[in-house]
Amino acid sequence: MSAISEISTVEPEPAAVVLPRARGRFEARGWKPALAIAVAVAVLVGLTLWLRPGPSGGGPGGSGPGATGGLALPALSLLQQAAAAESALFSGDQVVHVVNLIEVKPVDDPAWAKARWFPIMSLEANGKPRFHQLTLSAEVGKGYTVEDQAWYEPATSRSIRLLSVDGTPIYANSFDGQAVYFLDASAAPGKRVVKTPLADGFRAPDSPAEFLGIAAGLPSRLDEKDKTPALDVTRVKEITLDDGSRAQVLKVGYSRQDGPPAMPDAHHLFTIREDNHTIARMEFVADGVSLFVVRRVKTERVASPAVPWDLAGIDKRVAEKTEKPLPGILANMVVPNVSVEHMIEKAGFETYLFSSDPPWTTKREIADILDIPSPPNRAFAVAYRAEDGRHVVLWQAQSNKLVARKMTMAGKVTYTSPTGVKLWSIAMDKWLAGILLQSAQATTKTPPGAKRTGYMLETPDGTFPTLAINGALTDDELHALVDSLVPARECLEKHEP
Repeated sequence: MSAISEISTVEPEPAAVVLPRARGRFEARGWKPALAIAVAVAVLVGLTLWLRPGPSGGGPGGSGPGATGGLALPALSLLQQAAAAESALFSGDQVVHVVNLIEVKPVDDPAWAKARWFPIMSLEANGKPRFHQLTLSAEVGKGYTVEDQAWYEPATSRSIRLLSVDGTPIYANSFDGQAVYFLDASAAPGKRVVKTPLADGFRAPDSPAEFLGIAAGLPSRLDEKDKTPALDVTRVKEITLDDGSRAQVLKVGYSRQDGPPAMPDAHHLFTIREDNHTIARMEFVADGVSLFVVRRVKTERVASPAVPWDLAGIDKRVAEKTEKPLPGILANMVVPNVSVEHMIEKAGFETYLFSSDPPWTTKREIADILDIPSPPNRAFAVAYRAEDGRHVVLWQAQSNKLVARKMTMAGKVTYTSPTGVKLWSIAMDKWLAGILLQSAQATTKTPPGAKRTGYMLETPDGTFPTLAINGALTDDELHALVDSLVPARECLEKHEP
């Protein structure tokens, strides 16, 4: 996922994004951190894609930022209400200025110290979001703070987001009404700010909180009131903030049901103010260790931003050399809706597609995603939406090989196609399917179902795609699906499917 070339990146221990060891404890020391963060990111992605802004800015039942009775609300409704309140911050007649601090906590475990990162969302010249990875690695026992500032002018939708460490900018993205600007901190002086004129049909985001807020991408309510994501959202405790205000603490994590016995306890803690229902802080905790905290320290209205809308002069503030390494930005963490040609070109390994879309599905989309355990390699999620809810997701990544041997040792081959593709039944198939389907909700529009299942595939090329189905298939339907799996390049040779 790049305009930035010389970036500091995480070098994680061997691990897999969605494929934990099927039985027993994790043997490779770095697996738990990489897996925990991958699952935590799936949680945030799931919330981003499933929770959507309500027409009146409130959650189910009309709970908006000005609603009362927060103590009586269920945990999920309280989170939805907080997201609506966050959206309401970016309104009014003056420029809105918010400041968050990302506090990277000192930890004693080298694996956890290296594996931390945070998703960043920016605005493209076509009006679409662009996802990046902010790496938050640190030396053992040491921490630091990233200042995250945003300015937004409601009347014009002009915006700036600026991340810096000790006054040195490491990331900036802005929109001045005519163009979009991006800071490439690795470029030569004078060429660090990249200007891209607006594309035809550009439309500024309706909800600036989705890319400027403390939990960017977390809108305000469920799209359908009778369904909930495969997430655990629970109320933990009530606390008093430093300013004397009362707040509720919510725990948000991916459901551990059907997961591996040694699944790391990775979750986010959202602290929500009772007076105005806004998010005061967001903490990422894994195995009882606080890895980083995002804390809101200022919200104000100002006449103009402290940085020009076109980022003029900001490149002079970028340090040529630093005594200590700065957090890095790896661009294009997620590139949605790419072509088959793009997947083949960027993969670096043989990718597969179904020679024809599953007959019960109506829409296919391919997402290009950073392969978290092995950056800068790319992974690809091919999602097929079905009107009957039996969505199909095919996940392909080089990192799948890292645990394929262990997964297949704990499973068995239940079918082999005429072309030699093996279908493996594996332990924790439901848990695996839940993560894949959770991350594909931009296409499927529904959360993982109770009858979901997952499989590992082994191709003649030695790759190990993973397959998730949001419902039950007959043996004939499943075998026909595996039979239709072919190298993606063969699909192009015939026609663009």
